[in-house]
Amino acid sequence: MLFVRLFLTCSPLALTAVCTAQNYLMREITIEDIGNQRVGDLLDDISKNQGFYFAYNSNAIAADSVITLSDFRGRLVDFLESTLGRDYEFKESPGYVIIRYAPGSMELTFHVEKDRGNPLVVEGKIKDASNDKGVHLASIYERNILVSTLSDPGGNFKLTIKRPGETIWLTISKENYRDTTVMLLPPVQVKPKNKWSRYRYYPDDSEGSGLEGTAFGRFFISSKQRIQSVNLGGFFAYSPYQVSVTPGLSSHGMFNSQVVNQVSLNLIGGYTAGVNGVEIAGGFNINQKDARDLQIAGLFNVVGRHAQGLQLAGASNIVMHSVSGMQLAGLGNWGSDVKGVQLSGMFNVAENIRGIQVTGVINKSVGETGNQIAGGVNIAGKVKGIQLAGLVNMADSSDYPIGLINLIKQGSKGLSVAMDESSMAQVAFRSGGRVLYGLIGAGYYLNGNPMKYAIETGIGVHILRRGPFNLDAEMVNRASTDFKKHSEPRLSFRLLSQVYLGRHLGIIAGPTVNYTYPDKGATVSSVIPGWKWYHNTETGKALYMGIYSGLLYRW
Repeated sequence: MLFVRLFLTCSPLALTAVCTAQNYLMREITIEDIGNQRVGDLLDDISKNQGFYFAYNSNAIAADSVITLSDFRGRLVDFLESTLGRDYEFKESPGYVIIRYAPGSMELTFHVEKDRGNPLVVEGKIKDASNDKGVHLASIYERNILVSTLSDPGGNFKLTIKRPGETIWLTISKENYRDTTVMLLPPVQVKPKNKWSRYRYYPDDSEGSGLEGTAFGRFFISSKQRIQSVNLGGFFAYSPYQVSVTPGLSSHGMFNSQVVNQVSLNLIGGYTAGVNGVEIAGGFNINQKDARDLQIAGLFNVVGRHAQGLQLAGASNIVMHSVSGMQLAGLGNWGSDVKGVQLSGMFNVAENIRGIQVTGVINKSVGETGNQIAGGVNIAGKVKGIQLAGLVNMADSSDYPIGLINLIKQGSKGLSVAMDESSMAQVAFRSGGRVLYGLIGAGYYLNGNPMKYAIETGIGVHILRRGPFNLDAEMVNRASTDFKKHSEPRLSFRLLSQVYLGRHLGIIAGPTVNYTYPDKGATVSSVIPGWKWYHNTETGKALYMGIYSGLLYRW
C-alpha cells in the first residue's frame, strides 16, 4: 500500500512544451514606455515580436481594458503575472501561450493498490485548497495511456490503469482551477511504449465550442462527457485507433472526447475529438473538432469544427464550420463554408459554397455560392455559377438562373399580355437575372381550336439592353390541350424586341419559328397560320414562322 499527499501545480501542456523546448514564458522581453494601451493590443504586439500566439477566453480577460505601462525588462511570465495578477495560470503549447483564469487551487490525496499481475488502481480525493471541501466533477486522467474519470460530489475518484509498468502522469483539471499533475514512478522506470502519442492545443475560440450545444450533441453526448471536455479545454491527444460500442463505451473510456484517432470504428456510435484517417459507424459518428479523409455512417456524421475529404451517411452529414471535399447523404447535408460538393436526396444547407449543391428538393446557401441544382427550390445569396431548379430559384444576385420562377433581388420580373399568329391570347410571367430568365404562361385559343387551352414554359436570354430598347431570345415549349384526351406540343424559338414607354410599361414584339407535333389520334388542323417550311396534313407535324406581340409590365 502506498499513500501520497501532494499539492503540485504543473500541467501536462507545460510539460509538453518543455519537452519541445519552447520556453516561451522564460523568454526575456523588453517593453518601452508606451503610456496607455489596450490589453489586447499589448498581447498582440508581444506575440508578433516573439513568434507565437496568446490563447485566452475573452470572457476571462478584459482585452478592451486600458492599462498604463512603463518600461519593463524581464521574463514574460513575470510580466504576465504583474499585469494580469495571480488569479491567472500561464501554460505553453507549441505555437501558443495559454492564459487561463484559475483563481482556485486543488489538493490531491490518493493511494495506489496493485496486486501482482493486476492493473494499477488509483483511489483518492480532490479538495479545494481554500476551504478543504471536495471538488465535484473534476477530471482525473493519465496523459500517456489516455484513461480518465470524474470525481463524485465528495471529490472522491477511482482510476484503473492497465499498463502500470510505465511512468504514470496523473493530472486533475477543473474549470477555474489550476491544473495539478503528479508523477508516479514504477520500481524501474522504462521508456514509454506509446511512441505514437502526440498532443495538440486548440485555442479557445468560437470554432470548436458549438457541438455540445446542438440538439445532436445534447442528445447523444452525456453530461459527464461534456463536463470532461470543459475541464480539459484545448488539450487533445492523438491515438492510432479507437473502438466503441456507444459514445460512453469506448476503448478510450471517458477520455474519448479528447483523443484524435487515425482509425475509429463505432459499432452503434462514437464520440471522439476527431479523426485523421478513417471513421466508420453502423449508426453515427460525432467528432468534437476535425474530421479528415473518410467518414462513413449508417445514419449521420456530426463534426464540430472542420471536415476534409469524403463524408458518406445514410441520413445526414452535419459540419459546424468548413467542408473541403464531398458530402453525400440520403437525406441532407449541413456545412458553413463548403468547398466541394454537397449531394443529397432531400436538401443541402451551407453558408457559403465554392463548388456545387445537388439535391432532389431544396438547396440553401445564404452567402456566396458556386452552382446549385435542385429538383425543387434553390435559395442563395450571391451566385457565381448556375442555378438550375425544377420550380423556383431565389437569390440576391444570380446571372444564370434556370427555373420556372426566378426571384432574384437584383434581377428583373415582368408580366405580359400577348397574342401570336395562332390567335392564342396569353398571360406570361418572366423572371430572372442579368443574363438568363425563366418563363411560365397560360393561354386560351380565340379561333375555335379544339385544343382550347395552352400552358407554356421556357427559358430566355437577354441579348441586348440599351436604355428603353431590349432584345431577348426565348426557347418555349407549349402544350395545347382540351383537358380530356389529346394534346398538341409545340416548340418555339422567339426573337423579341422590347420598347419601354416608361420605367415599367413596354411593347413586346418579334418573329417566331415554331414546330408542332400532335399526339396520335388527335384532331389535326389543316390550317397552319404563318409562313410554312414544312406541313404534313396527315400527322399534323409542321415547321413554320409566326409572330408574337403584346404589352409587358416589368419591375
